[in-house]
Amino acid sequence: MPRHDPRPSRPVRPSRSPGTRSRRGRIPAPGAGAIGAAVVLGLPAAIVTFSDLLGIDDRTPFVQTIAFRPQLAAGLFVLGALVLLLSRRAWPTALALGLVGVLGLGMVLPRAVGSSETGAGGGPELTVLTASAYLSRADPDALASLISSRTPDVVVLPEARGTLRDRLQQALVDESGGEAGQSGYRVFAADARRDDSPMTVFVRRSVGRPTVTPNRDTEFPSLVVDLPDVDGQAVRVVATHPQSPRPGDTNAWRRDVAALSRWCTGDRPTVVAGDLNATLDHAELRAATEGCTDAASDVGEGLVGTWPAAAPRLLGVQIDHVLVSGGPQARQVDVVDVPGSDHRGVLARIGLG
Repeated sequence: MPRHDPRPSRPVRPSRSPGTRSRRGRIPAPGAGAIGAAVVLGLPAAIVTFSDLLGIDDRTPFVQTIAFRPQLAAGLFVLGALVLLLSRRAWPTALALGLVGVLGLGMVLPRAVGSSETGAGGGPELTVLTASAYLSRADPDALASLISSRTPDVVVLPEARGTLRDRLQQALVDESGGEAGQSGYRVFAADARRDDSPMTVFVRRSVGRPTVTPNRDTEFPSLVVDLPDVDGQAVRVVATHPQSPRPGDTNAWRRDVAALSRWCTGDRPTVVAGDLNATLDHAELRAATEGCTDAASDVGEGLVGTWPAAAPRLLGVQIDHVLVSGGPQARQVDVVDVPGSDHRGVLARIGLG
């Protein structure tokens, strides 16, 4: 009789040929042309997204596209993820696009986080509103209502002239020296050579009588407002509006942005406010304002779009700024709607120390 083997029998596994090995967990080989596609798509994406680092963001079209780096970076990251989902063999393209997107997001996200060293809540402060009036097309009643309800100490209105200026003056200025509505203001203005981009500034009477000096070193006039005593602190407010970068001609824009450096020296408490026609993604603005701090970015509002106002806030770019130098620090920043204008406004509470 045959002996019974007590050991359990092992199942016989079917043999596999080398070509049938499982590829689970392995990175598939790139498809035909995938590496070439990665270069063809990734290189232009990197040039556009980091044109400031390449020193070409002061010329068309990069001066316009670099302003949208937050949106470009987010879009490239999403596009890279979609490419990978559609075809794993296209991973070199997905990697190239995703890497550019991640690096770009890493450069802009700190503006949405803010600094832990923002000004404390106590002590003297100055509230500044800058709101571009869009060739005086802003709604005067809505703008007067915004100013009366938020009562900023200084209101900077690029492109405000004519009927708009007169209507605001009627609503906000009491020539008798008393209060008009909730607050009384003094008005100061400087018209441009072509009168297409004047500067109008309203100053609350409660902060004292300022010394106001027009400055015409740039394409459009600026107003330098020296306040001698804001709760015991002297502070300078510079209302300014650099020329926009015109397609094919950015010389005036470069000169006007570079001129901002004179206000960011830190030798006295200074607030610079206006439509600066540049974002912190422009190397020119960063270099010119090296001695200044952007109030919105300092409190985590640096990616809220102020232009164009018709676009959602996360799809617009922040070209309207309040900058501080020489000691003042941002406490709170709100981006506010300005009916009738193509810009949103920036309302900043600034601690003076």
